Amino acid sequence: MSNEARLNNALVTGGTDGIGKEVARGLARSGHRVGVVGRDAQKGARVAQEICQTTGNPNVEFFPADLTLMREVKRLSDEVASRWTGLNYLVHSAGVVRGRRELTDDSIESNFAVNYVSRFALTQSLLPIMKTASQLGNAVRIVIISGAAQNGTIYFADVNLTSKFGLLRMLRQCCQANDVFTVEQARRLAANYEHRVTITCLKMGVVKTNIRNGPDFRQWMKMLMSLLDPLLAQTSEDAAKSALNLLLAAEYEGLTGALFVKNRKFKQIVPDTSVTEEQIGKRFWELSERLSAGADKQYQKSISAT
Repeated sequence: MSNEARLNNALVTGGTDGIGKEVARGLARSGHRVGVVGRDAQKGARVAQEICQTTGNPNVEFFPADLTLMREVKRLSDEVASRWTGLNYLVHSAGVVRGRRELTDDSIESNFAVNYVSRFALTQSLLPIMKTASQLGNAVRIVIISGAAQNGTIYFADVNLTSKFGLLRMLRQCCQANDVFTVEQARRLAANYEHRVTITCLKMGVVKTNIRNGPDFRQWMKMLMSLLDPLLAQTSEDAAKSALNLLLAAEYEGLTGALFVKNRKFKQIVPDTSVTEEQIGKRFWELSERLSAGADKQYQKSISAT
């Protein structure tokens, strides 16, 4: 077996800032090859170099991708699969909070596209090389980093929130989507005897990250965060420790379909039946497939145009 095959590979979306960056740093410090995903190529190159220098691990590289677009998700997965023979850790940390409704080129509400649909699509595209890694006897773990909201609503008839867009409605839908996806993906992996590929969801409370500095982060949201910070806020480094625990700790080996929350304390939570009900999971899976179905078609179209 080559050295390439023996290296554990990790891919972290949203890895150029905040929680994702600290998770990437922790994985690199643990000796893994790390792929950092972000939109800004110059920033990504700087972050990869910084993590290499601070950890002493030269195996950190940057993968550019705009995760609002399904064709970019497909291109990213193809690029990762062309470089790596296996994937041991997949961390979904990329997220946005836009206080206004905006559709992507795929006609998906932009918050939902990044915070959920891209995660579903990227996971499905990368599962083949994750399964390859698991067949080599290595642990393969998927960790989704989401918001702390529980018992939200998925608006099946209007996931784009066309009729009534609101920040809290959007955030609660995204959180519920990630929760249902975690449980349903675990169920489907187990049904196919892929027991060494596990998925968990880490629901984060208030975290001080640069997401607040975005142009679409409304002023009232900033004021609310300033009130909550002294009581609940945690640093990106603190938040990343919980994610790294789920990725690397022996006690979570084999644990799948589980939800955790990290506010002041890190703990596992019992999901509501709106998350665990099989019919809801099946229905949402089918919706997710339809939302991400344009990835292959659009990607092939973009290739033929070049």
